[in-house]
Amino acid sequence: RLAGAAFMGTIVAPDATTRTEGDLLLVSISLPSLRKAGELDLQLAPDRLELTAPGYHLVQPLAQRVRDSEATAKFDKKKRVLTVTLPIVSLDDSNAAAAAAEVEAAEAAKAASDAHLLRAEKEEEAAEAAAARSSPLPEPDAPD
Repeated sequence: RLAGAAFMGTIVAPDATTRTEGDLLLVSISLPSLRKAGELDLQLAPDRLELTAPGYHLVQPLAQRVRDSEATAKFDKKKRVLTVTLPIVSLDDSNAAAAAAEVEAAEAAKAASDAHLLRAEKEEEAAEAAAARSSPLPEPDAPD
């Protein structure tokens, strides 16, 4: 493996370091032969980072789950290092997401139950209406 450099069309995994600063995960990727940030493609997910650029390909699993939609990336042209800053999903975020999923599931179950009850009521009303149509009309009271 030729880490950190690209030779004659060879695709290599660039050197990458990961560190935590507070509630942020910072991934620094050394790309010595990259001239400008526009040449790279960066894909993020809550548990991994994937980078593709001329001569480079990196799939970096992340040690912590991150909020990938809030990430930022900066390419230092002098050092030729890409730094990706990713907010770490906190326990509170995880608990809030789990609680929201539970509420959503409970609401969906209630809606399904309500729909079932409404259907049952409509079927009962339809049966009563059909029974009323098919039963003979009562005889009028005879005059006294």
